[in-house]
Amino acid sequence: MSLPIYPAASRLQQILGDRYVVEPSRVERYELLERGPRGHTGAVLLPRSEAEVGEILRACNELGTPLVISGGRTGLVEAQRPLGEPVLSLEKLNRPLGFALGDGAEFEFPGTGSLDEARDALLAWWSGLGEPATAGATITVQAGLAVDALNDLLRPLRLMFPMEMGSSSSASVGACAANASAGSNAVCYGTSAHMTDTAWGFWGNGEPAGPCRAAPWSTPDPQRFAINSAHIEPSWGLLGSQGAFGLITHLRLRTYPIPLQREAALIPVADMVGSMKVLAAARERFGTDVEEFEFISKSAMALVRELQGEAFRLPFSGSVDSPLFLLLQIKSSDAEADLAGALYEFLAGDLALPDEHIGYAPLPALKKIRHSITEASNARMRALGGGRLSFDTATPLAGFGQYLDAMRAELAAAAPDAELVAFGHAGVGGAHLHVLGTAARPISAVGKQLTELVFDVTIAHQGSFSAEHGIGSKWADDYLLRTPPQELAAVRALKQQYDPNNILNPRSFGFDRLLKP
Repeated sequence: MSLPIYPAASRLQQILGDRYVVEPSRVERYELLERGPRGHTGAVLLPRSEAEVGEILRACNELGTPLVISGGRTGLVEAQRPLGEPVLSLEKLNRPLGFALGDGAEFEFPGTGSLDEARDALLAWWSGLGEPATAGATITVQAGLAVDALNDLLRPLRLMFPMEMGSSSSASVGACAANASAGSNAVCYGTSAHMTDTAWGFWGNGEPAGPCRAAPWSTPDPQRFAINSAHIEPSWGLLGSQGAFGLITHLRLRTYPIPLQREAALIPVADMVGSMKVLAAARERFGTDVEEFEFISKSAMALVRELQGEAFRLPFSGSVDSPLFLLLQIKSSDAEADLAGALYEFLAGDLALPDEHIGYAPLPALKKIRHSITEASNARMRALGGGRLSFDTATPLAGFGQYLDAMRAELAAAAPDAELVAFGHAGVGGAHLHVLGTAARPISAVGKQLTELVFDVTIAHQGSFSAEHGIGSKWADDYLLRTPPQELAAVRALKQQYDPNNILNPRSFGFDRLLKP
């Protein structure tokens, strides 16, 4: 394939020098996605300053060169898949900038050196102040810093940025905030947009953007969405808008105290309606100390067992066969509290579970089960040889149990030979649904039919077909078809205001069609 010639190529080379990358061996990794078909590009742009980001955007607007944005390349909706466009990556904007305590005391990170040195400098500053209280502390970082790297900086101060997901080693905080990503502890902390105090960057037209702010997390009304990336909140600006209108280059993040205690248990339940009753009871007992509330289907658990082999252990004293399991995690800021006792009292007393149905185990063992599901699904897909459909859906909590029970029945009736692997963030009404085909009956043969079914059932239950993974180009057709006209008009107006030349991710949300006269 011949390399495309970009109208802005000469200008971009002037701006970036050798960080305008065209060597195929270096470009290749930006063409490979976590999921979805491979893309192709002729150049990767690697700015190392915010000023360069602004220059790139202005040059691309002036000379008509659209860009595809690459974060940690962990997204699942093909937004970062180039179809000839240059790829813009902010991976070199990966420095911590500043830290501020709630009382106003501020620390400025060194501009050079390793992240280990930055961590040590922050700790030395805080220790020199006498280790003051950190309530209300914030940290300002560049957008390309990885979530795990951020937490390495905060941990010595007994603080965290609680974005828990399987890809946190590579996922960047800027991309998470832009997508309003929800981790497995969203029930307690909300999405990464809620965890962001302020974001700054550039609109697609190259003009400075920010300050942009989202509302802090609060437990939503059960009749309303907790997570829904099929809807853009205009007042949030760069936050949660998935790079549709602009780019985050740096952001000030809220920090949270690392709990002094955590306890968790695996709980068997008969159906999702019953699961929601457990959540209500847990909130009644533990309030905002419910840190995670995840669900794992029987099929998902079986795949993890198959993946881990002899190392797999269910944490029950006897044999437990259940269609669903819940992972309930609670926390405490009191080091002296009997948290394990409180959890047992809740399970055995409030829920009246017999001891053999209380799956108590060390937290890392339970986490390993939960975070192995996608890997196990990948292995099963390869073994079956029939492909997979993957969905990320949500409903308001009030109807989440009924929704998932209905979805399971509808898929079983429509595709009895397919395997459904269901798991997700039950505490915020979010579900990951994997539908696997076989070599004899590949899922592609019924892919369109099943996608329509999943979306129809979801919307019939007042749900969203994209809970947290975004729209990208993968779901652009469905977004255009299923979004109310007034909302499409509002999104079109925002795009015309902030990125009128459709420079950023031109196919996401179907903007290549939505902007046509």
